[in-house]
Amino acid sequence: MFNTQTMKKYSFIVALLPILFFIACTSTFNWREVRFDEEQYMALFPAKNAFEQQTIRFEDHRLTMTMAAAKAGEILFAIGTIPIDTKIVSGEALVQWMRLNTAKLIKESATPQIIQFEIKTAGSPVQILPAQGYNLKGLGPDGNYRIYWVRWVTRTNESGQSRIYQLSAIKSFKSVPSANEQKQIIEQFETFMSGFRPY
Repeated sequence: MFNTQTMKKYSFIVALLPILFFIACTSTFNWREVRFDEEQYMALFPAKNAFEQQTIRFEDHRLTMTMAAAKAGEILFAIGTIPIDTKIVSGEALVQWMRLNTAKLIKESATPQIIQFEIKTAGSPVQILPAQGYNLKGLGPDGNYRIYWVRWVTRTNESGQSRIYQLSAIKSFKSVPSANEQKQIIEQFETFMSGFRPY
């Protein structure tokens, strides 16, 4: 179970929890493209999304994360947006902090490996942005088995506004899923991750 200390330490992950109350009912997969102009991205979601804002604490800073999330097939899909002033907050340090804490949330037999990949921006001309993430699976803090994919990408738009995006896809199980179940889940994860395009 998450105690108070754990919740503070992993506040950027716990930000997912309140939004679950708004999307408790599981829908079937009906992928649609959604634009989020205020957060400056477009994405694929499998069902109607809900919003939640949370304050996360990083070093001496209080940062606002806006979450958009949807649930389908008992999978939670979420995108968190954190605007930052790079003169005050290091985007690289913030991502590293999120990455290190995320790696501790799932108990794996081996140290999780960072995945380096690229994301294309929306619009023209298309830009290629470096991104990183984890594909995790194992036991969570509550003892349930989870498959958890997470991605981070930083985008600075033409006006100089920088945002860090965190993409999350989480599926919980009471026991270890079969290879076929995992394959089906991963297909949905890949659809979600491939649909993200920052402006």
